Order: sequence, then structure tokens, then C-alpha cells
Amino acid sequence: MNGNPLVTVNILSFNRRDELQNTLTKVYEQDYKNIEIIVVDNASSDGSAEMVKTDFPDVQLIQLNKNIGIAGWNEGFKVAKGEYVLVLDDDSYPDRSSIKKGIQYFHENNHLGIVAFHIFNIRINKSETIDFNTKPNFFVGCGALIGKIVLNKIGYYNEQYFLYLHELDYSARCYDAGIEIIYLSTVFIFHNQSILSRGKKTEDPFYSEYRFRYYFISYSIFLIQRFDFIHTMKYLLKWILNRTIVCLKYSFFRGYLQSVLYLIKHILTIVKNRKILSVSVQKFYNYGNISLIDKDFL
Repeated sequence: MNGNPLVTVNILSFNRRDELQNTLTKVYEQDYKNIEIIVVDNASSDGSAEMVKTDFPDVQLIQLNKNIGIAGWNEGFKVAKGEYVLVLDDDSYPDRSSIKKGIQYFHENNHLGIVAFHIFNIRINKSETIDFNTKPNFFVGCGALIGKIVLNKIGYYNEQYFLYLHELDYSARCYDAGIEIIYLSTVFIFHNQSILSRGKKTEDPFYSEYRFRYYFISYSIFLIQRFDFIHTMKYLLKWILNRTIVCLKYSFFRGYLQSVLYLIKHILTIVKNRKILSVSVQKFYNYGNISLIDKDFL
């Protein structure tokens, strides 16, 4: 294995010009220098793309005609030349030594496919991954190092997810293919979390109706596509009840209705792309069972 492999930094951007500028600056300050940087811009209207062209001419910029959500990362994956791909959001950046430390773990484990970094949220001064196990159920998409071999083996993110929980689906597919994921609690990505472009600017991103809506849709897709029929039906009903309780608590009636209508409209496509996980991986994910009471909202 090459001791100094090329690493692709794949950044997804949408209407966060200043945050993106800061992220790119921090990436260039990394101790690890054998990198290429790709910015996939989801049709920003705030001058993000123009800033990249002017201030960071060495960055490969992919400008999309419309906002396609997390699928934008896939456009970066398609052209990535690195042996490893660091995925970042436009408002997250690695500690100076994070890339180097992540690669070291790959060198020590031939079965390792993804390194999930410790995500520390600067806005709330709190870890987002404090409850993660060494073998996590998922990684946080604003900071993970993915081996290119994983992309070649299982493909890219599921494009039926617009936002949130795509990492959960991708992680389950990894485990199903015999690929290991490790969480490094001592290696950091800093999430300089912006409230821009995620719902209303006055909302806390963690408790917004915007997040409620896309979590509703995304976890429903996960249940329908990855678990056997009995568990899908059993826990999908429980999940809908979970969402109903949150909806009533916060009066998220519009988001609730939008989610249900979206799922009804796209149910045939969702079912068409159903690929059930092995029994052992379904068991690892508790067959999709979640708490009736959402601890995040309630």
C-alpha cells in the first residue's frame, strides 16, 4: 500500500459562501498535503461558486443546475482520483492531523472501508458523536474518510435520500458487503454548523420542522428498502406513530403532511429499489426498531 496515497476531499456546498471559504482554507492547512479538492455546488445563489473560482483556482468545481441534496456528493465521487475520499460539508473541516491519522488506521486494517471521525459542533460546543461505539451504526456525513475501494464495491449514496440519514443506509450496505467501519473518538472534524439554507434562519437546525420532514422521509425509505416485510411493516407503523407524536408536540402539521404525500407519491420507486440486508446485519440494526419517543425532540 502506498504510504502517501492521494486523498480526495469531496465538499458539498449550498448557499454558505463564507463557511465554504473557511472550510477550504482549513483543508489547505492540513498536515497531509497529497490531496485534491473537489467542491460540488448544489446551484448556490450566494456567489459560492464564484468565490471558489476566484480564491481557490486549484479546486475542481462542479456546478449543478439544481439542488439535488446529498446526491451532489456522488458527482464528486464519480471524478475522485484519490485512494481515499474525505467527505465534508461546506461548514465542516478537519483538524490539522485528521487525514494523516485516518490513513494510518487504513494501513493497519485491510478490511476497513470507512473511518468515522469525531464530530465536534462548534456552534453548540458539543460532540455530535459522543454516543458512538467503536463499530458505529453510521457515520456523520460532514466528516468521514471513505476508501475508494468501497465506492467501487457498493456504489455511491442512495439518491432517493434528499437529506439526512443517507449515512445510515450507506453504513448498512457496507456491513452487508463485509466492509468494516471504525469510529475514531480522538480524531476530530469540526462542525462550524451554520443555520443558513436549512429551513428558517431563526430555527435551531436540530429541532426544526425542516429536519423533522426529511428525517421522516429518510428513515421511512430505510425501513422499506432494507428490512424483511414483517419488520418493515411493524416498525414503519411505529415510526409513523413516533412522527405523529413529535408533530403534535411541535405543530409540525405541514411537514408531516408533506412527508406523507412524498412517500405516497414515490412509494413505487422506493419499493423498486428495495434490497434487503442479510439477517445478521438486520439484527445489528435491531431490525429497524426505534424508540416510540424521539429523544432528540422530546
